[in-house]
This record gives sequence, C-alpha cells and structure tokens, in this order.
Amino acid sequence: MAQPSRRAVIALMVATPAAVLLGCAASVRPVVASSPTPTTTGATASVGVAAALPTGALAGAEFGPNGSHWPTRTPKPSDKFDLVIEADCNWAAIGKAITYVTERTKDGKGAVLVKPGALPGNGAGSSSSPVLQLVGQADRPYRVLVAPRDGIGSVTHTGSLRIDRVKGVSFVGFWPFPNSVVLTSVEDVAWAWSKGQAFNITAGKGGTARRIELVECVTPDLKVTESDAWAFRTAGTALDDIAVVGCYVAPSYKPAGSSAHCDTLQLSGDKPQTTVTLRDSVIFASTNAAFIPSAIAAGVLFDHTLVVGGDRMLQRYPAPPEANAFTSGFPSAVNGSGTVGILSARNSTFIGPVRGEWASVESTRVSASSATRSASGGFTSDPSLSSIDAAWLERVTPLPTDDRLRAVWAL
Repeated sequence: MAQPSRRAVIALMVATPAAVLLGCAASVRPVVASSPTPTTTGATASVGVAAALPTGALAGAEFGPNGSHWPTRTPKPSDKFDLVIEADCNWAAIGKAITYVTERTKDGKGAVLVKPGALPGNGAGSSSSPVLQLVGQADRPYRVLVAPRDGIGSVTHTGSLRIDRVKGVSFVGFWPFPNSVVLTSVEDVAWAWSKGQAFNITAGKGGTARRIELVECVTPDLKVTESDAWAFRTAGTALDDIAVVGCYVAPSYKPAGSSAHCDTLQLSGDKPQTTVTLRDSVIFASTNAAFIPSAIAAGVLFDHTLVVGGDRMLQRYPAPPEANAFTSGFPSAVNGSGTVGILSARNSTFIGPVRGEWASVESTRVSASSATRSASGGFTSDPSLSSIDAAWLERVTPLPTDDRLRAVWAL
C-alpha cells in the first residue's frame, strides 16, 4: 500500500456518473466500487502540518482574538484523523462531504477540507435562502471540522449567508467579510477564526438554537447603520447555551437624525435566551449600548471580558461626520435596566454605565463610582478606567488588522 500523503484525500468512486459527490466528474477516478473509499488509511491521516504558534501583536492580547481559542470537541489540524476528504468550493459539495464524513466517523475524528474558490451567499436575513441546511449530527464525541484546505483567506465569499439546522459541525477559518453570517436553529455548531461584518444567531421555526460557539469571530470596523452590530434572537423557539469566546465586536453608530436604537450585541425575541457566556472577548459600545439583554433572558455571564462604553470607544472608533453625535448621551456598557438576576460577571472590566440588578459579580472593575447592585459579590469601582486612551486599548486588545489575524490564525 502506498504511504499516506500529507493530506488524506478521498477518491470518490461511484457506480454511475450521476452519483458524483464533492467535486466535478472529471476529478473522480473510474473504479468498480459503489461507495467512496479513502486512498490512505485514516489511522495516520492528518489535515496537514501542525498549526504554527500564534505570532505578532495579537498573540499576547488579553481580550479578543489571539489564536489560543479553539472550538470544543473539535479536532485540531495536527490531530490524527479517521477520515479527511476534500470538497469543491460550493455549498452542495460541502454539504455532501459533511454527510459523508458524519456517517463514517460516528465515534471518530473527521474533516472536510474546502478547495480554494468563492462561496456564494443568499443573504443573512432570517428569511434568506440557506446555503446549507439539514446536515450533520449532534452529540458526536467530536464535531466534524470544516476548514479551507489552503488556509485562511483561500476561500472567499460573494455574499452574506445563512446556515439552517446544521448539527455537529465546526466551521473554522472562513473569512466572509464584508459579508455576514447567521446561524438559524443550529445545534452543537461552532463558527471560528473568522472575520465578518456580523455573526448572528436566530432560533426560528426550525427549532431551538443551542450549544453554539462563536470562537475568535471578528467584526473589526465600525459601521454607520440603524442595525445592531450582532444579535441573538428568538422567533418561536428558544435559544440556549451560547458561547462567545475570544471575539472582537466593533460598534454600530446610527446616522444623524435617526431614531433607531443601535446596540453592539442584543438579545431579543419571544422565547427565552438562556446561558449566554462571553469569555475573553471585547465589545465596543454602539450609539445606545454595548450589550443589552431581553427581559426573558437568563444566565448571562461576562467571564474575563472587556466592554468599552461611555465615551472611551471613541478612542479607537471616532464617530464619522454622518453619524449621530450621541445626542441622547454616551452609551452604556451594559443596559440591563429593569432586569433582575439575569446578568453575572467575573474577572471582567466595564467602561461606561452598567445598569440592572445583577445576580453575581466577582473580581470585576467598573469605571463608575456608584456601585450597581448585585445579589452576590459586587463591582470594584476604578475611576481611572474613565480616562483610558488608544494606547491602553492597543495594549490589552490590539487592533485586529488582516496581517495580525493571519499571524495568529495559521491553519
């Protein structure tokens, strides 16, 4: 038997030309078997060389992307895989590849490597036609890894996209910016190491959205718009167990004269949003607030997260001339007004007003001199936070430029 190559690639073997999967017919070897078979044994297969150690300014970032966060239960490129296959750069091929790997690695590690190209999108609205739906399986020992074969930036996107009712998959290394992504009614799914205009989650009529991870997802540029930067919404079904890990979210400033209410991350909807955790992340306040929960949210935790509001986000994101000049006052870091027991924090930093009655707080600083109420523990007032500058921000959360992101996201 031939020795394994650097990548374990599936030669898809079909009985009839109509059964072609994961690529064009010209790439399929003519064989007699009726089902795909790997050309190498999975026992020694890996996605490629071990991922390089993060380097550059972001590698030491205290908050936001630094290359150290990876989706849970997701094999890394340096792991040994039971099955690795390549898919052409189109959503139909990717969907078939996910199904193929899911079925053949029920208890093992599998990966789909997407060849270079451009992926289309039909929009990121709740009613937009999904580019991918009804594939995968939840509760596997390992999620199926889906990543660009040739690394970050080798797969581009021609439009925003919606993924619907996908299960048990981690998408790592896709770069849709300036387009957006919405995950609708997905389960046990991660979207990671990605630059995009927005990363939204919706629990729609397809079912509960749960056990979702956004890992080192980056929205680096402010936008003058009447919309929230990111949003997690429920529409008929609940949203549960959402983790925002190592992420970076720039603000949305509403246009001058607008009566819209712009927040950076908002929870909303007609069903509960529960167990939402923000860890190692940074959020810059929009015109009205950086974060706002709904009245029916529960279990929101800021875990080692930086929230920059008041007027300090202007140190990095000055308001453009066409933006509202904060005529209603500078934004809150967290606007939990009227909520009781929904919010908790530990090892975090909040700059700007923090509102609501919190459930528990430990080892957490706020810029305000007056304490926000908490049922357990309490905030530590640090007025010096009210005068932090651009240099301070660069030390704790360096600006995630493209070159810096590529240095820490080395697949």
